[in-house]
Amino acid sequence: MTEVLILSAINVLCFLIGAMVGQRAFERKPIIVNPVKEVINHIEENQLSEEDQRFKDIADNIDAYNGTSIGQKKIGG
Repeated sequence: MTEVLILSAINVLCFLIGAMVGQRAFERKPIIVNPVKEVINHIEENQLSEEDQRFKDIADNIDAYNGTSIGQKKIGG
């Protein structure tokens, strides 16, 4: 009985891997991904989002300005 469960799990796993590879091939993306490039891209995306957050904080400070520093967010940098 356990052999049947193991074989079923392996079949499902192989199907899912094949579906992912097929989808990447259909979208003309590289099938084998370079992990170093993926980490660098992830870091660059986070830095971009931090920069976007900084600009959002600046815009919020402009909107909240009433002549005093009350309600102003500190801008990191």
